[in-house]
Amino acid sequence: MTSSNFEEIIRFAIDKERDSVNFYQDLAKKVEDPVLKDQILKMADEERKHEKLLMNLSPKQLAMVQQPAQDDIKLSNYMDDINARPDMTYRELLIIAMKREQMAYDFYAELELRASDDATRKVFTLLKGEELRHKRQIEKEYEKGFMSED
Repeated sequence: MTSSNFEEIIRFAIDKERDSVNFYQDLAKKVEDPVLKDQILKMADEERKHEKLLMNLSPKQLAMVQQPAQDDIKLSNYMDDINARPDMTYRELLIIAMKREQMAYDFYAELELRASDDATRKVFTLLKGEELRHKRQIEKEYEKGFMSED
């Protein structure tokens, strides 16, 4: 992969992360519940972390990245899509967030499959892993709050 291809892919991924930040920031402005608003802003912060990771990533660093294996329990696959709205619940917010992370994961997985060289494929593998890691964090929060056995 050439330096310009790497930079183009990273710029593209940064734009996707910024879109997510903007989604959560806009949603936070519409939500009435201050606790829910705080949770939404935390999700925006997580997306900013992805953006920062990408901004600081170099081809040399990428070569050294070891992506740990992660399980995907596919919890979001069994949930209906929910539209964001000002009076949504925390449960609904988590479902929306899981679905968004799943879409991002699927997107990067498809790009990973279509990559024309190993270096490009590794960028998409990293991005896919980050989305899965974030989705898994949200799933754990959902499990803790809404699937616990009493």
